[in-house]
Amino acid sequence: MTVLNPAFEEYAEFFVGTAGDFLCSYPPPYFTVGGNKLVRSKYYNFIKYLSKQKLLKTQEITRKKPFSWLTYQDIAQIKNGSIVCFQGWLFRDGWFVEDLPYLHKYADQIRAYFAPLERYRINVDRLILNLKDNSDMLVGIHIRQGDYAQHQKGRYFYTTQQYLEVMNSVVRLFEGKKIKFLICSNIPQNPSLFDNFNCGFGSGHLIEDMYAFAECDYVVGPPSSYTMWASFYGDQPLYMIRDVNKTINLKDFVHFYEWQGIFHERDDWSESFWEWTHAR
Repeated sequence: MTVLNPAFEEYAEFFVGTAGDFLCSYPPPYFTVGGNKLVRSKYYNFIKYLSKQKLLKTQEITRKKPFSWLTYQDIAQIKNGSIVCFQGWLFRDGWFVEDLPYLHKYADQIRAYFAPLERYRINVDRLILNLKDNSDMLVGIHIRQGDYAQHQKGRYFYTTQQYLEVMNSVVRLFEGKKIKFLICSNIPQNPSLFDNFNCGFGSGHLIEDMYAFAECDYVVGPPSSYTMWASFYGDQPLYMIRDVNKTINLKDFVHFYEWQGIFHERDDWSESFWEWTHAR
């Protein structure tokens, strides 16, 4: 089976496995045709048109429940050699739970496919080298505000002051260690607010910040697939802030292969959410 992912057009230019293949296919083809944002966008819209006109067989992934290939009932109807279009963005919901054994088994192949291009890796390596100089450990802090003010009615929106308190909790947890923090945020932060900490700031680039988190010894942030991916890619322990007032314990940091999740469904899908736990 070959998977083509035209919907990845917004991010394809950043990764080794997709930058040179405008089809965004997996497994990677023997011969590829490069593309750019314009070409990818037209390709994506063309596929959407064919699907809408019912010129492609289309399977709709609805929001009734989290999607998982392990429980997908219609896969038996897909014939060898056929072309089927899957529509809906919920493919990732549940993938860290039901599909976790496969994520673990094929981790190296997944990481290789989604390795950032060299120009981003160089920037990440330079940043991490500077940050790790003269420190015992590097802790990434993901300050996600902006969209999180409205997301799930602000369930995981925390003020900068609250993040500072979380950082204080980290310092107390690793008392006696020279800790340096990497601060990355989706909105500009006032650097002077962090003067009491030994820290540096990410470049602000979507990919560079995420892959810089992957190089940290520990990662801290609100529940988000952004830091979950960084934790997976770098195989580094992650602490998801669900209670901003909680005193952090070392056992609260978990590796990706320990994740478990409980899905809380609400009548209003936008209020449905995952509560991430771990296997211990």
